Amino acid sequence: MWKNNKRGKNFLGVKATYMVEGLNLDRFLLSAKNRGITLFDIKKITNKRLIVSVSIKESAKFFAIAKELCYNIKKIKEKGVLLPLLMLWRKAGIVVGAVIFCLSCYFYNDFIYGFSFSGSGSVLEKEVLAYLNGVGIKPYTRFSNIDIETLEDQILSKSPQLSFVGITKKGNTLCFDLALATDKTDTLLGNVYSLTSNESGVIERIKVYRGTAVKKVGDKVNAGDLIVDGYMTIKEQTVKINVIATVSIIVSQEFTYIDKEVGQEQKAIILAKAMAYDKDIVWASCKCQKEQDTYIYTTTLNYRYIIYAG
Repeated sequence: MWKNNKRGKNFLGVKATYMVEGLNLDRFLLSAKNRGITLFDIKKITNKRLIVSVSIKESAKFFAIAKELCYNIKKIKEKGVLLPLLMLWRKAGIVVGAVIFCLSCYFYNDFIYGFSFSGSGSVLEKEVLAYLNGVGIKPYTRFSNIDIETLEDQILSKSPQLSFVGITKKGNTLCFDLALATDKTDTLLGNVYSLTSNESGVIERIKVYRGTAVKKVGDKVNAGDLIVDGYMTIKEQTVKINVIATVSIIVSQEFTYIDKEVGQEQKAIILAKAMAYDKDIVWASCKCQKEQDTYIYTTTLNYRYIIYAG
């Protein structure tokens, strides 16, 4: 009868447990012992099967002996208080690679690889690109070197054809949302002391250069609502001033189209956009409802409306 041998050093205190199958298992154990392998926790399950543990340091040698003597061997598990440390060591390459990958993403994510333009003002793409090039903003410029709000103001002030400039970062692309100044309110007189909404919708953006905003981004407004008032508070005193401000409002409008066929949502959206050809459309959706033998398509268009005073 074999006894468990618990002498010998165990690498990192970790053992590998194997199931060994074959004839004359005592012969196998003797061969392992004669080759200097320390065996732990030997358990004979049957005459042809046993479970035994060896130091992880001697695991490869033990496995080779079993194969050499034509015994079937299968690793069941590894155990030991320092097993987590060993697993981390084995995956050191993966960990290092992951760290390098994250650092690379962080580093390269700060560079501009390209520009994109949308909105009715995208027809001025060449002019905007020329301005960007003039101020040193080009591919491989760092995002962290750009003040987006200041850049929006600069482009808007340089182009009287634009009424709105919105800039966002998407991946490594600097995205420009531009609106042409087609629906200007007649408020560029320098003596305007309030800015009110001409449409009902949701405020997308407010830029106030003089005056005080009484609404904020995300607020719903109705036509006639006050958005920017002509005053400032200076040293606890309220002073009346003229307003210089720009407000972008997202307005929703519905269009109805009736057809005898189902699945005509895309057609309904195209027709709705054609009817709103002069609008700066930012989003469209369509719902279909069946009534008797006809289908009613209701298209909702969200478009950007710009108002400003100054």
